[in-house]
Amino acid sequence: MKSAFVALAILVAGTAGAFAASAMDTDGDGMVSLAEVQAVVADFTEEQFAGVDTNADGMLDEAELAAAVEAGVIPAE
Repeated sequence: MKSAFVALAILVAGTAGAFAASAMDTDGDGMVSLAEVQAVVADFTEEQFAGVDTNADGMLDEAELAAAVEAGVIPAE
């Protein structure tokens, strides 16, 4: 039962991140830029972005965005 709960939690977290990514990725490149985040969250700062851009490439990939949503840094919707 515990493993089923963990699997469900992972699925839900992944779904929230995927929803946020698709809503924010306005150019359809599969990545989310600071400008794309700021179009949804106007007061999102460069410092906040740098904090969730764990590989420091200047873009958020699906995993980074999902982690930011799960941590509550970026809203899921």
